[in-house]
Amino acid sequence: MLPVSAILMVFALAFTAIAWLRLLCVCFSDGAFAGFLALFLPPLALFLLLPRWREEKELYQLLGAAIACLTLGVAFQ
Repeated sequence: MLPVSAILMVFALAFTAIAWLRLLCVCFSDGAFAGFLALFLPPLALFLLLPRWREEKELYQLLGAAIACLTLGVAFQ
């Protein structure tokens, strides 16, 4: 694995972890059901927040950055 690929994978992992923690905070503030949904099934919780994407724009930007880093990391491998 190239060093650039490894660094991009670490960034993708960090961005994903930060986005998941942010998702947990937002969903638990909405309610217990949404919080547990974010804990066990994060993609469904993201669909639950989709109507309020303008308010939670940073969360979706973090996930976009994680996907971009992951894609580039796999491409450089």
